[in-house]
Amino acid sequence: MKMFSLKTMLTMAVVVSFPLSPLFAVDIITKKSDLKKVNGSISAMSRNDLTLKGPKGDETIPANDIAAIEWEGGGPELKLAYSDENGGRYEQATQRFTKAKTDAKSPSDFLKGEYDYALARVLAKQALADPDKRDEAIKKLQAVEKAYPDHVRFYDSVLLLSQIQLTAKDFNGARTTLEILKKAPWSDVTLAARIAEARVLIGEGKIDEAIAGFKAAAESAGDSPADTARKFEAMLGHARGLILQTKFDEALKILEIVTEKGPVEDSAVQAEAYVLQGQALQGLGRNKEAALAYMHVDILFPREAGYHAESLYQLSHLWKLIQHPDRSAEAAGKLVQIYPNSDWRKKLVGGGNPE
Repeated sequence: MKMFSLKTMLTMAVVVSFPLSPLFAVDIITKKSDLKKVNGSISAMSRNDLTLKGPKGDETIPANDIAAIEWEGGGPELKLAYSDENGGRYEQATQRFTKAKTDAKSPSDFLKGEYDYALARVLAKQALADPDKRDEAIKKLQAVEKAYPDHVRFYDSVLLLSQIQLTAKDFNGARTTLEILKKAPWSDVTLAARIAEARVLIGEGKIDEAIAGFKAAAESAGDSPADTARKFEAMLGHARGLILQTKFDEALKILEIVTEKGPVEDSAVQAEAYVLQGQALQGLGRNKEAALAYMHVDILFPREAGYHAESLYQLSHLWKLIQHPDRSAEAAGKLVQIYPNSDWRKKLVGGGNPE
């Protein structure tokens, strides 16, 4: 019989027991601020932060610094669902999130909340381009926020709810929702609420007030990466207001800064910037350049459904104006295929822009 030293046997015992130790659970958090991964077991959670119990002690991570969560009990289906969501494959994502939820063995309340927030979030992203889904999305977001008010996904969900309400022109509902968002403890999230309030003013046709709100938000933004990202969002709102006032050249100056210096990884900011650039260039009669701006969205940011649908609609008309009927038909075909229920699809035959 082979004999082992005491040191060797102790080492083997540690190796065997390693997977069973709660200290080495494999919940993994990727942080936005530095993209570092933190490992441990999620032991506590609120709408403001979560706590990981790890080998070196507890670590608390603010909710607004969470880029991604890899859940120990989520299984491979949950990881694939996130991938589908990030790729804009929302129907597949919904199926995978649902399956992951069904297959989960004794999930924690934290993980149960994650499933329900994810399903509501994916539906809401679809609703940004599909008005037929808006009422259901609003109800699902409100339901999950009520069921899991102490979850790190809470404030992201509230912001998304306000966006759907704004898209549905429920301005009073959006304002009520934004009052909740203002209670968040971070400057970048309260800035998001102020920017959203200015977007409500745009929707109500109060352009001067909206521009003042966007400018104030941009000027008050701090130097942190999160605040800087919100500053670019405020600049986009300012540019949108200028376009509505037919001040196209002024708007283009702002948009050039956003496309050159804005966060490349923020596809929503970049997609909106190119859509607005297309609008301003159209206003100046520079149709070829406008088409190029909208093409950026079609090629680079197709997962931003609302902006993508608008870009396809505009391209279907611009290609006709610059004598490319084949490309016009291609853009129209994509719009019909991908966004059959969108406001932009409904305007395709009748002409004009959605109100």
